[in-house]
Amino acid sequence: MNRTLRRLLSLAGGLLLGMLAALVAVSPAAAHQTRVSGAAVCQPDGTYEITWQVNNGSWENRYAQITKLVARPQEPIDGIKVGSAISADTDGNGPKGVVTGVQRVPGTTTSATLTVSATWFERNGDRTGISSTDSGHAAGLKGTCRKTPQCVGMAQATYKHTFDGAKGRATIELAGDLPLCKDQKQEFLLVSYFAPSAEASWPQYAHDHHIAAIDATHRKVELKVDVPKCYTQIDLVWGGKSELITPMLAKGKRYGDKKLGSKGKPGNRSAGPLGAYNGGAVSCAQPKATFVPACDGSVTVHLSGGRYPVTFRVTAAGVDRAAEVPAGKSVKLQLPAGTGPIVVAERGKEVARYLWSRPSTCGLPTMSTESTCTELKVTITHPGQGMPPMEAVASYGTQDRKITASDGRSETVVFAAGRERVVNVVFDGDDYKLIGEYEDPGTCEKLPATGAMTARISLIGVLMVAFGAALIIFVRRRKTSTDER
Repeated sequence: MNRTLRRLLSLAGGLLLGMLAALVAVSPAAAHQTRVSGAAVCQPDGTYEITWQVNNGSWENRYAQITKLVARPQEPIDGIKVGSAISADTDGNGPKGVVTGVQRVPGTTTSATLTVSATWFERNGDRTGISSTDSGHAAGLKGTCRKTPQCVGMAQATYKHTFDGAKGRATIELAGDLPLCKDQKQEFLLVSYFAPSAEASWPQYAHDHHIAAIDATHRKVELKVDVPKCYTQIDLVWGGKSELITPMLAKGKRYGDKKLGSKGKPGNRSAGPLGAYNGGAVSCAQPKATFVPACDGSVTVHLSGGRYPVTFRVTAAGVDRAAEVPAGKSVKLQLPAGTGPIVVAERGKEVARYLWSRPSTCGLPTMSTESTCTELKVTITHPGQGMPPMEAVASYGTQDRKITASDGRSETVVFAAGRERVVNVVFDGDDYKLIGEYEDPGTCEKLPATGAMTARISLIGVLMVAFGAALIIFVRRRKTSTDER
């Protein structure tokens, strides 16, 4: 009986070993397990993007179908879903035998898992009756993903610049790749000054300035100013019009570290040369006087001092005046007619000298003459137009007459007619002369011929009498001589 039992047990054991061998032959241990993996990458918006892959294990061309998904965290996965088939060849959505999905999780996430349950099918669609559940972890999750800035704020922005003070040119550009944030702008000021010397000295007066701003749409700006043709200072400044200093006085405000390229803030937030220049070759204080004569003899004196205050002294006959001219301004002085030479001086140095002369636009006096047998009448007509009275001397032969005309009226002088034909009228104080002519009316009665012709006749008569007397004396002497013989 014991022998029979031992035989039965041996037979049963053999059958069991055969069945196990058959199962091993038809079902490799790992072939029907899915493989799950994930990789996380930090995104600019501050979230992790996890790319999940599920592989079917390539079980002798059998395919798997996902029956359940469990994600931790629970954010949805785009591309992997229940019912997705995982082919050993291709599923049309990725590499052979792989399905891929994407999941977005917060940037603070430190761990993520995906658990996949699948059942396996023969290529003809028959179930194998084998299922599996597998999990995978995402790599690269550190919980430190932060939103990448899309712009830079004014408080953090830095710049780089160029500066050519002698030419009054500068450029400023935002550093880095990011633009300035929306609705923010940073202004910069380029300003040129008139200066007392080619070195830093005061007072200084703004001549020209240019303001430009960098904002979300303008990364770079160019600034240009006019440079005075005299001593000058040029500054490139952090800020806009509210930063402009004018005038810049000896004990007044300064730009200091606001000049771009300075060692301190905010100027050190722009990389480049120091935005300061002093130069020029001539003084900006240029006293000048010009004169505008009027037809009435008065003179308007225009005084200007350039870009610095100047005090002038104006002297003439009966005039001694001081005139203060502000920087960049001009002053007019009106001097009456008859003041003679006008002298303008500044700090004891003569600036200009002037003597009134008639403007070319002023009218001139005119002359007319009237001749009779006994008189020559000369009439002078004043031109009016506010001209002063005009004094003149009219000369005819040895006769002189003074004449004064004014206010557009006419004045007449009379000469006794003589043999001279020309009359000259010379005006006082002017290099101006009028010339007229005596014209014989042709109706005057002729006087007897006396004068030179009578003298000639008388001389001939005297000569004839003398000749007759000499002839008588000669005849008498001849007769006496004959009688004595």
